[in-house]
Amino acid sequence: MALETTQYYDEYLRYFYLALDQQKKCNVSTEEPFGMMSHVESDVGDDLMHHVELYDVVERKYAGFSQIVNDAFYGWTDQHPYWKKMEAGKITHQRDTVAHNWTGKHSDFGLPEWMYIFILHRVCGSAINYATKPSGYHNTLLFSLHNCKTIEDMVEMVNNYPYSFYTSVGYQFPAFPKPPAGSRYKRGGDYYLSEYAPKLARELAEFLQKGGKRDLREIGKFMLDWNVAHGLRQYHFQYAAVVADVADWYPEYVNKESPFYYGSNAVECISYLARPTGKMKQEEFLDQVMEKIYQDTGAYPYNAEDVCCDFIRWVENYVRPGSDYDHLDFDSVWSSCRIKDHPYGRQKAMLQLGLIDTFNNISAHPSDDTILKANNMTVEQYKDLCKAL
Repeated sequence: MALETTQYYDEYLRYFYLALDQQKKCNVSTEEPFGMMSHVESDVGDDLMHHVELYDVVERKYAGFSQIVNDAFYGWTDQHPYWKKMEAGKITHQRDTVAHNWTGKHSDFGLPEWMYIFILHRVCGSAINYATKPSGYHNTLLFSLHNCKTIEDMVEMVNNYPYSFYTSVGYQFPAFPKPPAGSRYKRGGDYYLSEYAPKLARELAEFLQKGGKRDLREIGKFMLDWNVAHGLRQYHFQYAAVVADVADWYPEYVNKESPFYYGSNAVECISYLARPTGKMKQEEFLDQVMEKIYQDTGAYPYNAEDVCCDFIRWVENYVRPGSDYDHLDFDSVWSSCRIKDHPYGRQKAMLQLGLIDTFNNISAHPSDDTILKANNMTVEQYKDLCKAL
């Protein structure tokens, strides 16, 4: 490989195995303690991971944004990956409700219906709110879609549901098409889910069912090209998540080890992990780093991409202020990251250098160079000051 790894790559590997350890202890596992240990008791040697329930996953199927999909897809059955916890009563009331309600839905829903559910879930924000515990049951139609039997039933619910089912708390919406003047659609999302998504879901299912296993990007290209052919913007971020859903819940159609897509957070992370030693295009560079991660950890690229997003949050000590994390002391809860001069996010060195009096008064995580900008400081100046600490 034409790569030279950095100290961030070494730290990524260390983070990966911390997260894997906590996934087994606190999230899900087929071995004891079956994910039933509390995060505070997990003893992974990392305060941030002990107190913030975000860094306990190395497989996106078990991340917060996929939890309710597991409940819907498996129902209250022993096929559910969290069955041991469910049997033991170690579950939230949301899981209890959704899993019971969705039991047996495979008798109504085939591949096209599940493709529609995946698309709806992802374009509506994946039910995510990182300020709450659990984080993946926020503003979602999946609490009620079990009452439907067809895609048309689900479309009818989209247009008549009395509660909000869109969330951008920790996620992003695509550029939905504008509803035609005089139509019944009040929101572009409703218009897309009613007039476009049903057709896409059915054609995607047909595409998957013929031709054997396909690479992840082949499936993604089908979806992106479909949008272009129907006059829509390409929903790269959301459709990448749908492609990963196919890999997680319908692996018989996917080459899971094939290259995946890269969101902006993952691209930022990977840019820290390594440097190319020769000329190469960005995608080739990103693919080579993912291939090295696959070789070193065994993580499929579509999972490693998501770990990259969590890793950069961990490096930057991300906690979403509010709700279930308001009680934390933001001046004392830090990750165990050994890179002490990272210039972005919420850093202990920023307190030590007097660049901010306290992080406890912030209403949002200080992303990127927020603190440095407030002090008219460059990255180079910050790193020089950190050397003296």
